[in-house]
Amino acid sequence: MPTSLSDDSSGSPFAIQPAVRDPYLFLFFRWKIIQHRFVYPPAVFFMLGNELCERFSFYGMRAILTLYLKFEHHFSNSTATLIYHLFSCIAYFTPLIGSLLADCWLGRFKVILFGSIIYVFGHALLSGGAVPFLSTGVRSTFDFSGLLVIALATGAIKPCVSAFAADQFREDQADLRAQFFSFFYFAINTGSLFAIFLTPILRGRVHCMGSKYCFPLAFGVPGVLMLIALLIFLAAVKLYKKPPPSKDNIGRQVASCVYTGASRSICGKNKKPVDHWLDRAAPEHSSQLIEECKRFLAVVLIFSPLPFFWALYDQQGSTWILQAQRLNGRLGFFTMLPDQVNALNPLLILIFVPIFEGLIYPAARKVVKVTPLRKISIGLLLAALSFAMAGILQLEVNKTMEPSPAEGRVFIQKVGNAPVSGFSSDTFGQINGGALSSEKTELDAGMYSADVNGNKVPINLTDPNAGYVVGFFENSNGSGDVKQFKYRNEKTENGATRIHVLVPEEDGGRIFACNNDGELDDHNSDAVADLKTGNYIDILPGLFCLNDFSIKFYKFRDVQ
Repeated sequence: MPTSLSDDSSGSPFAIQPAVRDPYLFLFFRWKIIQHRFVYPPAVFFMLGNELCERFSFYGMRAILTLYLKFEHHFSNSTATLIYHLFSCIAYFTPLIGSLLADCWLGRFKVILFGSIIYVFGHALLSGGAVPFLSTGVRSTFDFSGLLVIALATGAIKPCVSAFAADQFREDQADLRAQFFSFFYFAINTGSLFAIFLTPILRGRVHCMGSKYCFPLAFGVPGVLMLIALLIFLAAVKLYKKPPPSKDNIGRQVASCVYTGASRSICGKNKKPVDHWLDRAAPEHSSQLIEECKRFLAVVLIFSPLPFFWALYDQQGSTWILQAQRLNGRLGFFTMLPDQVNALNPLLILIFVPIFEGLIYPAARKVVKVTPLRKISIGLLLAALSFAMAGILQLEVNKTMEPSPAEGRVFIQKVGNAPVSGFSSDTFGQINGGALSSEKTELDAGMYSADVNGNKVPINLTDPNAGYVVGFFENSNGSGDVKQFKYRNEKTENGATRIHVLVPEEDGGRIFACNNDGELDDHNSDAVADLKTGNYIDILPGLFCLNDFSIKFYKFRDVQ
């Protein structure tokens, strides 16, 4: 049966003309077409690996940044938040510079290559600054230099990676290119998910260099992943298509066109009626550029609400983490660290994207027309609702927070056993002749004395804005005694539960916390302390545990 083959308009050698009548021959050539069209360029797989590792390095570093600034540099919450957002601001502004470098001078390949090398250097600086035994000046220099370098590097390569991956496809592979970007987006969220889950564990559940945190390791792992991303990128250097830079500064052309049209419309002498004010930019600018500028401004108008969305969205790495510090993080048998709260975002994206595309949107299209603008509008409304919920949660959290005394004042909490012999319950536990209730009391900071069996026992409450616990005890010999210690008026760091020790007679001993199996956890090295007033233990739940702990103690005289 006669057949004829000829090239189609895209240059494919497998185009089948209507003369083909044999069904087997038709299926054979159709399979060849599918093979030809649906074979990914090998280089794009290296781009997927590169993007996954690069996103791991960026989100892993950024996940712990706020707490690092607070714990290691001892910045206040507001200062740590400011520095975090300043870093994010630079990181998301510099893509403008990276796109200009790629389009006008270096090309996308060189920008990605040089930017990745600088990126690795920035991680090395940040990891070095996290070493706790270095001087404060050296650490600050390394840290802030590293943050600046990382912000510049990630901004340089951000606009180039996806465009460079698109360059690897042929013009007749438009559908395949669109499919690839679904995998590309999946790689981004996979990298960020694992990074945000892992690096807080390295920070808060690993002890190193004499510190209860291990920021050098937590910053070092993202740095290693960025190095791997660079090596993956270099592994396919001979496979890449490397289009030369266009040398056209399209940004300058657009700005010039908009300026010309606006200036002539506002203060120009030519008031000739036109369909659009940009039409007055002719003849200096081509009609094609003017039409493209019109479409560009329409897109700008559509996306104008997005800066407000991103201003809120980026708080997941700052104020939401600080809020999560004040929560216990317990989700059944799973304990979430404060800086792991961001992991919910990529996790829910990976879960909900196929659900929306496969179920929700098809069902919604039977009732209403689903358009990108409507998706954006509903998404913005849900984002507003989420922050309203976060505000309500904060109001509830504030009710459980330890308050701070007024300026120059202290809190004092009285505890103790039965009244000392010879004293009535009304006079037991007096300070400066005044009775203390069992509730928390606010006093002026200063030196006080307690009346114990006719003796004046000094009580030091001189540290303003602090909290004190004062215990009045009857010893075994019938005499009275007073013990005190100072505590911090804030939530314990690192998601731990802190238990202070107050004992009437210090004969030596130990206090410790055991898990539900009655064993001391290896990661709970802070859950052991001497049985001495003012000491404390921190109970640090494991990543997966039942959160049932027992407090045990012994005195040396009891075990002799």
